[in-house]
Amino acid sequence: MVNGLGITANELKSRINRGDQLFFVDARHHHDWDWAVLKVRGALRVNDDEVEKHLEQIPRNQTIIVYSTCPGDERSSHTATLLQQLGWNDAHFLVGGFDAYCEEGLPVEELGRGSTTRKIMLL
Repeated sequence: MVNGLGITANELKSRINRGDQLFFVDARHHHDWDWAVLKVRGALRVNDDEVEKHLEQIPRNQTIIVYSTCPGDERSSHTATLLQQLGWNDAHFLVGGFDAYCEEGLPVEELGRGSTTRKIMLL
C-alpha cells in the first residue's frame, strides 16, 4: 500500500488473483464519465461530491477500492478518505487510477448502449 490509503494496480492484481472480496467505486469526474466506454467490472458509479447519497450501496464487509482518471488521484483519494472518516476502515484509492488498472489487464465491462460516447459515435 502507498501511504496506507493508496493501493497500486500490481498489488490490486495480486489481491484479485487471491480471491479477495473487493468492491470498486468509480469516482471519475462527470466529463470523463460522459466519454467513457469502460469501467471496472461491477463498479458503483459515484460522483465524488455525492458519496453520501450512495452510502447504503457501499458494503462495509469488503475492501473498498476507489478509482478515477484525475491526475494525481485527487478525486479517488478524497473519496477514499471521506469513506474512512465515515467508518469504512478498509477504503483505499487506486494509485494511477483507471489507466493503471487497465494497464494491468484487469477485468472491465462496457458501460452499455446508453452511454454518451456510443450515441455520438452513431451520429
